[in-house]
Amino acid sequence: MGSVTSNSGQLLERFAHTYRRRKARRQLTEKSIRSVLFVCHGNLYRSPYAAAAFKRALAATPLSASIKVASAGFTAPGRRAPEGALNAARTRGIDLSSHLSTLVTAHGVADMDLVAVMSHDQARGIGSRHRPAAAILILGDLDPLPIRSRTITDPLGRDADVVEEVYSRIDRCVEQLAELIAKSPRRLESLSYV
Repeated sequence: MGSVTSNSGQLLERFAHTYRRRKARRQLTEKSIRSVLFVCHGNLYRSPYAAAAFKRALAATPLSASIKVASAGFTAPGRRAPEGALNAARTRGIDLSSHLSTLVTAHGVADMDLVAVMSHDQARGIGSRHRPAAAILILGDLDPLPIRSRTITDPLGRDADVVEEVYSRIDRCVEQLAELIAKSPRRLESLSYV
């Protein structure tokens, strides 16, 4: 019985993903995004990698120098990226060795046009704690592939294969984000969806 429930949940998630992806893409192409903050729980694996991969994806667009990019997390600032994050990022041509975790702050959120989070819970947390004027995007909503979960998995404490899978998904999503921002009009408007 558990697998039937699990399968139906995954099927519902796939249908919802199609709708959420279409909505996110439409809303992002209608807005001017000049700054992006990537947020995950600890700012150790996902958000620092997403910020670096997004900068790399932007390099192929005329906007590369005009978009401000940062990352932050909800806990324990001042920590270095774990060895698993460093190794997986390095194999993808990204150096996270100088990264130190940073806390999400009200000022940091208010200073951004877009806050990209890894889960619905994080989107709610940003919205309730910081009352952002910025748009909130669940990064996984941009995944062009079928998904099992809206959340981009936290690989902390998991093996290297999970980190690789997570970083592959982040790569797909930030490439979509860079493409959409490059197509967006250069006017600043508010956007919020969850």
